[in-house]
Amino acid sequence: MQLKASWKTASLSHVITAVKSRMRQVAGRRLAPYGLTPQQFQLLMAVAEKDGRCHGDLARSTWMDKPTATRILKTLQDRGLVLAAADPAHRRRVLFHLLPEAEPLVRQLRGFRQSMREGMEQGLAPEDRDRLRDILASVMDNLDRMDEELTGSAEGK
Repeated sequence: MQLKASWKTASLSHVITAVKSRMRQVAGRRLAPYGLTPQQFQLLMAVAEKDGRCHGDLARSTWMDKPTATRILKTLQDRGLVLAAADPAHRRRVLFHLLPEAEPLVRQLRGFRQSMREGMEQGLAPEDRDRLRDILASVMDNLDRMDEELTGSAEGK
């Protein structure tokens, strides 16, 4: 699907939404043989990269809201990929650990992640990738500021 011409007049929010949607579609099809959704993949890899993280940290690091992260972590537990265990230092906190049975899958998924990154960045010069990251970071900063303004005004009532 070639949309470049129409993107010149599309709003930035529309373009970003379209890219995110397309990225999830491609990732979803490529993850299907592993029996994972893109969000399950994100959380599983987050647990694998830093074992013993709490649910809030995992949600923040994957840009998910807590209820979504909770639901997906439960699915990963039910599939025998992660274990939820009480935090010995904090009675009410639960920490998530990668189960040994998940290690072979995680090794395969690291290759998947690398192929996705390379495929998405194909044809982009290193300076273009850096500039795109800078631009998107500015957009994210603006959104964070907008959210803080809304949250601050709601708390001030």
